Amino acid sequence: MIRLQAALLSAFFASILLVGLPAPVLAENTKNLDPALREFAVQLLAEHPAIRAAESEVEAAKAHARGQGQPLYNPELGIGYEDVGDEEKTKELGLSQTVDLWGKRSARYGVAEAELSAANARLAIVRKTLLADLLKALSGYEVAKSTLAIASERVKLNQGFVELAERRYKAGDLTQTDLLTAKLTFAEAQAAESTAMADFSRSEEQLLAITGGKLPPALLSESQPPEDTPSPETVVAETLPELQVSAAEVEAARSRVRVARKNRYPDPTLGFSIGEQKTFEPLMPKNSQTVIGLRLSIPLPVRNTYNAEVDAAGANEITLEQNRRNLRRQITARLEASHRRYMAARAAWTQWEQQGAAPLEEQRTLLQRLFESGEINAVDYIIQLNQTFTTESAGIELRGQLWATWFDWLEASASLGEWMENIQ
Repeated sequence: MIRLQAALLSAFFASILLVGLPAPVLAENTKNLDPALREFAVQLLAEHPAIRAAESEVEAAKAHARGQGQPLYNPELGIGYEDVGDEEKTKELGLSQTVDLWGKRSARYGVAEAELSAANARLAIVRKTLLADLLKALSGYEVAKSTLAIASERVKLNQGFVELAERRYKAGDLTQTDLLTAKLTFAEAQAAESTAMADFSRSEEQLLAITGGKLPPALLSESQPPEDTPSPETVVAETLPELQVSAAEVEAARSRVRVARKNRYPDPTLGFSIGEQKTFEPLMPKNSQTVIGLRLSIPLPVRNTYNAEVDAAGANEITLEQNRRNLRRQITARLEASHRRYMAARAAWTQWEQQGAAPLEEQRTLLQRLFESGEINAVDYIIQLNQTFTTESAGIELRGQLWATWFDWLEASASLGEWMENIQ
């Protein structure tokens, strides 16, 4: 059962049109992530309305392709009866068929096939975009949650210090200026906590809107993105779903040009009929004979040559081709920019780990001992105490930025599904 579930998960993420970045890089540092996050993502993508809507578009495109692959014309059955008074009566039964002489059926099927390819690529875009939105919203939620916890802890410590400062002021051990500084710092901490609460509420709302009211497992607790990432040059841009959509639209436009050109040539209609003709003459026996008929009709493209439709389809093809080239430039720029942003965030995080990630809780305990022993005054204590909270908040923001830029890069390179699959 476990092997079957793992196989289904692998197949699901493989459906997000991956470009095949090196697996060791994507697997690096994912071992500390909660595997429940992977399962949650699978469930979310399977049930999300946006995914189901895109899947319905694919099914509609499949049905349209089946329809376009059917014969273009149906046969026609004709029944005739002619009564010329008492002298002649004719009955006939005929069958006619318009022939797709120029291959219009195959040309229209080519359009439908290209539209189906575009629908599949759009489904892949919806999947990877929703997955990226989930992970970035989760990252923002955890940053806001940790920031709020730090802000609340800062308020608690500042409130305790204000109470201590008031007692010392009454005892004459603290100046009024120091007491005022403590109160102002406490008010600032309360304002920061209020801001953190609002940010947390907004991030929670954004996350719940994506997940439908469910909170996914934690992500940032004990892990971080890999230090080494593939360069943008390793990504084949044409395999990205955005360009696959554009390429399919161009191919559909080319097929429409072929359809428009073939529509200029009329298809003939062939008919066959068989009947009986009876004649009546006075004083003569009734005369009956079999009548066989053949018909051929061809529309004459005289009043409308359909050249305008060919010109319109050709102009539309040129437009979509130029749009595809422009999109490729944008995607290439996005790949390079997202990679640079991630590397910059990685450098900032590494520097912070080396310089600012000292045990902050120990620093707060040390500051309290120094203040109680009189080695530092109240102003120095409260300033340095709040600086530890500022440093801790900065670290959380840097970690959140690191994850956000990593997800931007994975989304740009269409590698989110593969990265999620490596969470074990």
